[in-house]
Amino acid sequence: MRFLEMNNITKTYEKATVPCVKNMDLEMEEGEIVVILGPSGCGKTTVLKMIAGLVTQDSGTISIDGETVDKIPANKRPIAMVFQKSLLFRNMTVEQNVNYAPRVKQTLKKGELTEETNRLLKLVELEGYNERKATQLSGGQEQRVSLARALMTKPKLLLLDEPFSALDAELRVTMRSSVRKICKDLGQSMIFVTHDQQEAVAMADRIAVMMDSTIVQFGIPEDFYSRPRTKAVASFFGWKNFIRAHRENGILRSSLGDMRIDGCDDDDVIICIRPEAASISETGKYAGTVKSAKYAGTRSEYDMDVSGCMLLLEVPTRHMFLEGEEIRFDLDERMMWTVPEAVDVPPEIPMGTEHSRFGFLTRKKKKENCDADKV
Repeated sequence: MRFLEMNNITKTYEKATVPCVKNMDLEMEEGEIVVILGPSGCGKTTVLKMIAGLVTQDSGTISIDGETVDKIPANKRPIAMVFQKSLLFRNMTVEQNVNYAPRVKQTLKKGELTEETNRLLKLVELEGYNERKATQLSGGQEQRVSLARALMTKPKLLLLDEPFSALDAELRVTMRSSVRKICKDLGQSMIFVTHDQQEAVAMADRIAVMMDSTIVQFGIPEDFYSRPRTKAVASFFGWKNFIRAHRENGILRSSLGDMRIDGCDDDDVIICIRPEAASISETGKYAGTVKSAKYAGTRSEYDMDVSGCMLLLEVPTRHMFLEGEEIRFDLDERMMWTVPEAVDVPPEIPMGTEHSRFGFLTRKKKKENCDADKV
């Protein structure tokens, strides 16, 4: 039995023409950290709200720790949620915010309440902040108080909806490391929603990538860097080069020549190539002409014309090549993978020049029908 199970979940908001979440399945183990990752408007926040009971699904079932919660109101579900904004009581102290729920419900004696509050403040590295007003906290401190307040209720499942989105980059890195450690130390089951791929990798035991209103790939972080399931997922995780190929007698025929690449078994496939797969070599198998060069410190990026196919290569900066120069290079097949051919990419668009556009062709339409996902 899984700790959390979502089976065939669909949700369509009023006046929307398409579902915001459709036929979605998700499961997780107890003590696991699952990150739901996807672009804005894909439905990931709606998924979180349905688990919390803030939004009711049109069909499908949700169970937590073996109990079906479809008819259980939000305030009775064994969950706690941390939102994008801290939502602290501004007129209260840190201590009063953290222990608000058990203090109001009188579920703990005064001594136990103080002891548990101090334990949690120490856990989130705010020891001694008990009497500090909520208005005197920084953004990162506010979110740590929100986390302590959520943990105070001892939830079976903790839900976090992009809680670091308003923080600066350096603080985000610190916070995600801190939150992961806290949850792992406590054995706390957690679902974390984000649109940031780096944040997802840093936080997750497993990642559920959500696109087109459903989960398109679910696995450990390494899977997305080495074995993406679709071109859209590959693009989302930094694969920049996509070459059409046809399989003949087990060999892939492409504009780059004949290859044997693992992945999809279809006859018509897309070869995905990470930009860092290239290594410069005077005796390299491939040769291309530099169309543009970009210096990026220890590494440099080159847009290359290779046999009429545009590739983006990223290599260590030892020598800057200039526009018009020819470069010979090899490709590491461990950074190449095949996926099914994308049916929604117009054939006249050169595959190697799309870089970051694929996967967001219908984004405007999805945004119109999932505005409620941002509430």
